[in-house]
Amino acid sequence: MARTATPRLKYLAPGWFALVMGWGGLALAWHQSTALLGAPAAAVALGLGWAAIVALGVLLVLTAVRLYRHTPDLLADLRHPVRHPLVAMIPMAMLVVAGFAVQVLRLSGSWLAAYWALAALAQLAVTVWVFHRFRLHAAGDKGPNWNGVTPALFLAAAGNVIVPLAGVDLGFRAWSAAQWTIGAFFFPLVQVLFMVRLAAHGMLPRRLLPMLFITVAPPAAGGLGLAQLGAPVEAAEGAWGVALFFVLLGFASFKAMMQEAFTIGHWALSFPLAAFAALSMHLALATQNGAMQTFAILSLALASVLIAWLTLATLRGLRDGSLLAPEPVALVHSA
Repeated sequence: MARTATPRLKYLAPGWFALVMGWGGLALAWHQSTALLGAPAAAVALGLGWAAIVALGVLLVLTAVRLYRHTPDLLADLRHPVRHPLVAMIPMAMLVVAGFAVQVLRLSGSWLAAYWALAALAQLAVTVWVFHRFRLHAAGDKGPNWNGVTPALFLAAAGNVIVPLAGVDLGFRAWSAAQWTIGAFFFPLVQVLFMVRLAAHGMLPRRLLPMLFITVAPPAAGGLGLAQLGAPVEAAEGAWGVALFFVLLGFASFKAMMQEAFTIGHWALSFPLAAFAALSMHLALATQNGAMQTFAILSLALASVLIAWLTLATLRGLRDGSLLAPEPVALVHSA
């Protein structure tokens, strides 16, 4: 068993933390729906949230083992011109779990505050690191790394908007607002960079198309952050409208995404759609609008079906060996 497990551990890239974000984000969405769907929704939220907590613990341990046994492979992920922003998934996954612990489990205490602070500061550090790296590359002879301007940059930048999910209730309102603003500031800047990249260098390679859904996460999760900060409902509605646009834009390429062989990259659909469902449910309850309530339930159902499919496809891929394996050359070099 050990002889087969060790080589596969080489390929445990940070993108695997998308499982935690997907299950945890969906848990928050189901928790939001308890006012409409009752106790069964609360039970689903608890199950998903605990699955996210267990997955986070397992992945953190395995990542530490990978760092010890396969240091060059982990460092290669951090140096990769396209994949390096995905390291932001680690603190983001920790922040999503913190949000579940505070909002659903109603936990508090100094230990949880310390955990949240570690995750929030790590998210900020990743943001500084990724954009410092981009700036250094742009200042060099070759100019900006346009191939590396993908929706993954939204994880490093706008991932800061999920800090208030737990930070406000833990007593860090001012810092949560400050870090939320960093994410909100970078969202349009990264979007402009990405549009310039598309205009100058064409569409993403087909195997990277699921990343397009990452653009949904900043306005969707940002709207949830606004709700935690006590912003007017109109502000959250505005964020919802932007998120809806990117949901529709993402589904315009959905067929092409599904025609590609399944990889862990397909989990890029999970957290954005879960966050969008959670924001829709929040607005449905805040406005008591019947049409929005119907839309929110449909959004929750869609996110749940897709994440269930992603989970089953992941189990299948682990069983048949197509996951935790070397990436196809096209994914590494054609971006």
